[in-house]
Amino acid sequence: MFPKVAARQVVLPILVVLIWAAGSSAGASPEAMKVLEIQPPREPIPAPNVALTTLQGKPFSLHDLRGKVVLVNFWATWCLPCQWEMPLMDKLYQAYKAQGFVVVAISLDQEGAVVVKPFVQEKKLTYPVLLDPSLKGARQFGLVGVPGTFLVGRDGFLKGITYGPKEWDGPEARALIESLLRAAKDSTR
Repeated sequence: MFPKVAARQVVLPILVVLIWAAGSSAGASPEAMKVLEIQPPREPIPAPNVALTTLQGKPFSLHDLRGKVVLVNFWATWCLPCQWEMPLMDKLYQAYKAQGFVVVAISLDQEGAVVVKPFVQEKKLTYPVLLDPSLKGARQFGLVGVPGTFLVGRDGFLKGITYGPKEWDGPEARALIESLLRAAKDSTR
């Protein structure tokens, strides 16, 4: 019927579309993920239930955020790339928090609130900041460096992982969060 070359020309584009559709079913914008160098997990992985304390000493559990799109960022006050990106994450948080988006910054500073609180005040950060001086949460997530960022969908599953500073207030980050928020709404219908 079809020569082998023609069959490849038909099958290959169909495979590309199917692979793209499968990747986009996670809800994240593939273009934004690529630009921000965010790697989706190979298989569905639930986010660890990290239970730490806030700067104010109150208990905080990531599982309490189920139903929201969450950007979990591991950082430290001594990390220069972290210092650069954290105010950008705050802009992203302010833009989408009313729609169910939360940024959770987990400090790995061993000195705890003594060094973290002045940093947060100086940068005027408004999202939740947790303390992880024992690296318990970092181990649960399998963190390999800072800054390390994990995107969690409303379903509580990891949607992407990235290391290094990102332009979190840029158009790609906004497109990514909008796509995750939209996908979460669409899945509840």
